Amino acid sequence: MNIKPILLSLALGAAVTAQAAADKVVGFYPYWSQYSQFYPKDIRYNFVTDIHYVGLAAGEDGSVAFADENDAENFKTLVQMSKDNNVKLIVSVGGIENEGNLKAIASSEELLPTFVSNVSSWLSANGGDGVEVDWQNLTAEDAEDYAKLLNALVDGLSGAPVTAVIYPAAGMDAYKADALNRLAYVDVFMADQMTEDNSSVVPNQSAKSVEETLDAVKGAGVNGDLLVPVIFLYGKTWSGAKGLGTSHQGTGSGNEGYVSYAELMGKFDSPEYKVTFDASSKSEVAVSDAETIVFMGIPSVKAVAEQVKSDGMAGVAVYDLSQDHHEPIVSLLVTIGLQLRPEVNYKAKKK
Repeated sequence: MNIKPILLSLALGAAVTAQAAADKVVGFYPYWSQYSQFYPKDIRYNFVTDIHYVGLAAGEDGSVAFADENDAENFKTLVQMSKDNNVKLIVSVGGIENEGNLKAIASSEELLPTFVSNVSSWLSANGGDGVEVDWQNLTAEDAEDYAKLLNALVDGLSGAPVTAVIYPAAGMDAYKADALNRLAYVDVFMADQMTEDNSSVVPNQSAKSVEETLDAVKGAGVNGDLLVPVIFLYGKTWSGAKGLGTSHQGTGSGNEGYVSYAELMGKFDSPEYKVTFDASSKSEVAVSDAETIVFMGIPSVKAVAEQVKSDGMAGVAVYDLSQDHHEPIVSLLVTIGLQLRPEVNYKAKKK
């Protein structure tokens, strides 16, 4: 089934009336993009307002360094190209398995100012406009230390943007709203809803689940105009399933069941898959004889962008830039941009 004409008509729908807020389009750029041959030169800088580089690791002594030193040269290029294209570059510190060091830093009166100083020095030496804290697996016991870390960075970085990724699925009691409300904005990351623990197929991410998560974050006292929901640019595949609500036999095609959005669009050019939009969850599902794929496509991503715009939130983020489709008519970055930044030229460049 060729769904590109349908996707194009949906993407080019009338953009929501512009408001003061809701104009950020954030793209995550992880260091491992180099291993899939996606480099800073491949980013469509006019499609985004901010790039979040993932990233840096915090040492137990309060130091900061590239999580992968092999990406240092790429980062230099990223800094220059972001500057040339007037895109803010935020450097993410932390990530999976770095939470122990972040906790040690945040809970120490000696290490915390050292860490802030080291972040500031690193940005001065290497480039980048600001920093993002990515402290994962937070618990309520970490709430005080986490707030201290955020406040120390906001106070110590001389007006440079400080942001954070939060994980509401783990519980909002790990976050203090007054600390989050001091940030430039807050990226709201949602856990995969569809895993092998599910006996039957459910959407992995949906406009409905995004809305519910954002409502929970606002309900915890975080200012709505700071929120940036993170959209996954990948689908998850399930062998033997015949659609939502049906059983599966484990992961299907792709990298352990993960398939980038760009790859999905290639799959759907063939008649093998029937692709539909599930109105109840506001998500997409594709079914073939062999598998079911759950993903976010143009209709669901457009719904998220419309909500963000109408509610005056800060913007929308994508994870990650390397997985979007290069053709504007099916690009999810373009889908978001048409709602939040309709003045941008999203047409494909002539070869």
